[in-house]
Amino acid sequence: MERKMEYRFYAVPVNGVIRYVLLLALLLAGMPQSHAEQDTSVDRLLIDSGIDAQMPVFEKMVNAALEQNPGLDQEEREVLQHIAMESLRPEVIYEHVRIGVERVLQPGDRETLLLWFSSPLGQRITQLELQGLEDGVLSALKAAAPALLADKERMQAASRLDGLMQATVLGLKLQEKAMQANHIAVEIAAHPNAAVDTAALEAQLEEHREPLLQLMQQQTLLSLAFTYRDLPLEKLASYESFLSTSAAQRYQQGIQTGLLAGVDGVLRDWESGVRDYYQTEKATPYGVGYSRRSVPAR
Repeated sequence: MERKMEYRFYAVPVNGVIRYVLLLALLLAGMPQSHAEQDTSVDRLLIDSGIDAQMPVFEKMVNAALEQNPGLDQEEREVLQHIAMESLRPEVIYEHVRIGVERVLQPGDRETLLLWFSSPLGQRITQLELQGLEDGVLSALKAAAPALLADKERMQAASRLDGLMQATVLGLKLQEKAMQANHIAVEIAAHPNAAVDTAALEAQLEEHREPLLQLMQQQTLLSLAFTYRDLPLEKLASYESFLSTSAAQRYQQGIQTGLLAGVDGVLRDWESGVRDYYQTEKATPYGVGYSRRSVPAR
């Protein structure tokens, strides 16, 4: 059956845009002690900054794309979401992020960053960002939007934070990769044994990249203003000063580089899982290894 391709962008919670990193308890047994200490320091930094609490946002983005894909029936959608759960693995993305951070930090950066994140303001900001993951945030954001948009100073502060975090740019890249995952499923469903052709998707993304970037920026700025709405502007200015430091910029760079590398890695696993399902679909209604009984309740 020929599948209709439809490209959409989906709203992402702000904390997914800001950090996008997942928790894994790393196994250090058998490693040299000096290396273990170094790894523990990076892990502690990721934990103290709240990154470990950011659950698998990319999997959620892919699931959102699958939910709104009109070419899938409910049974297919359930199987593909199960494949997403198995292939878009948090531990793989986390490992790439950990390595990315470890590679860019210079001597003294860990101590500087840990000192900030353990400070009262650092802890308060992490708390506010974690609250952005709670249920009901999107409806609360919509209700608060008119007042936030009218607060010029706070919106300007959100714009400066966005520039320092590169949240809009990263959010757009992740949205595009979620659309790529959806495209992979559609292409393989139509042609299970053929290589995935991404030319049409890439052309459409390129054609609409500027308006999509503007839309993503509007959503991101509003989300940032909402997340830090209870923080006095002078405290936000202190946060800006911290984010402007070379250590914080290197930290952000390591997170983003590692995150995108990790997403590329799990996308390869996703393609393999999707192809296995559709190539074996005739063996069972849901494909070998993906019967309806094997799909857990979500």
